[in-house]
Amino acid sequence: MTPENGPRARLLTSASLTLATRVVTFGLSLVMNIILARALGPDGRGVYAVAVLIPGLISIVAALGLSPANVYYFSKGLMTADELIGNATSAAVIIGAVSYAVVLAYIELSGSGRFAGINSQFVLVSCISIPFLLQTGYLQGLLVGAQRFGFYNLTYFAQSAAALVAVAVIVYAAHGSTMGAVIAWTIAQVIACIVAVYGAVTFGHLSLRLHVATLRQLFRFGLVSYLGSLTSFVNLRFDLLLVNLFSGARQAGLYSVGTSLAEMVWYVANSAGTVLAPRVAAAKPEQGDRMTEAVCRVVAFLAVVAAVALGLLAPFVVVLFFGPAFGDSKWAVWFLLPGIVTFSVARVISMYLLGRNQLRIDLLASSVALVVTLALDLALIPPFGFRGAAVASSIAYTAAMAVGLWWVTRRSTIKLGALLLLRRSDAEMLMRRVRQAAASGLSGLAGRGAC
Repeated sequence: MTPENGPRARLLTSASLTLATRVVTFGLSLVMNIILARALGPDGRGVYAVAVLIPGLISIVAALGLSPANVYYFSKGLMTADELIGNATSAAVIIGAVSYAVVLAYIELSGSGRFAGINSQFVLVSCISIPFLLQTGYLQGLLVGAQRFGFYNLTYFAQSAAALVAVAVIVYAAHGSTMGAVIAWTIAQVIACIVAVYGAVTFGHLSLRLHVATLRQLFRFGLVSYLGSLTSFVNLRFDLLLVNLFSGARQAGLYSVGTSLAEMVWYVANSAGTVLAPRVAAAKPEQGDRMTEAVCRVVAFLAVVAAVALGLLAPFVVVLFFGPAFGDSKWAVWFLLPGIVTFSVARVISMYLLGRNQLRIDLLASSVALVVTLALDLALIPPFGFRGAAVASSIAYTAAMAVGLWWVTRRSTIKLGALLLLRRSDAEMLMRRVRQAAASGLSGLAGRGAC
């Protein structure tokens, strides 16, 4: 088997497809964020960011680790698609309905009209998406386990495209209404769920097949991953709530724009990590180690290049796209970028640990980062606002990477240098991919010109 068609090349092809989708969705999200920023201003953008964060946080709490369990059990051939789809759908409906009922009951019983520092009506609308978010996440895990990356990527594209169209129509029709933006986001989650269901039923059947014993087994496996995902989400998003609480909606709006730009560097790591986990699970240990080293080297290199470029362009990009009112968001970009790079490495390690069924180490890494995040957030946000939150996040992301590196370099055949230092063979493969992409683009243009 030649390097051109071996496991590493196939993994790079799948990762390239996933990355291309993420780049497209980033472009769509960027346009949507520009519309939101200019229509809502910093205050409205901050309220919107908090409103859509709440169902995301609740869905992570309520997910109970079923998505990574679907990745592992299907990629290992331990359960059928029908069994996993049926239980995922049942769990999404039941857990989603209960979660919304809890939110509604809290708002009604509290009688304050506020939730997480914003008007509770925004939260009641956005939380309609909870069962759909759960179902999408569960089925995305199954699609990854089946290595159906085309449908997996289609769900992300559908989510971003639907959100852009809905925001453009509803926000402008409602003359810059924050509620209109929240409604648009909620509609997009429903559409993404429909696409995820469509992808899953190409190799299984949709049903409400609730098997308590099966769910118990899946939840037992996913428990550690669930705790890790929960702590990771708190690391990534909880600081926005604290910025809103301590510094107000305007600071939250500035921070949300800065983070949306800085996190574009993650697309490489997320794309590679997504396709890595099922392949590591299916491979022999040493083969999986070599595969992980190669992926991590390329991810680290590309993350550094992207971070340097974004850091230089941030002051111009922020003002050009989002307007002068968001000029200070460049500070969030600058302070986040070092941690974004280190967390890119941590993301690859996390997916390797999932494939090796070593999620307790991922939980340890995210727990360390969580302690660092909360301690520094409480110390830095009150005096420094969103800038303090960005610094705290960078330090916490680096702590998560350090824990992951410590474990894999001692409990596997992976070497630190092989993880982080780009090799000539990596550069040659990247150049081949660039030339192939350029050739494909030129031939496509020539074909269209001949028509």
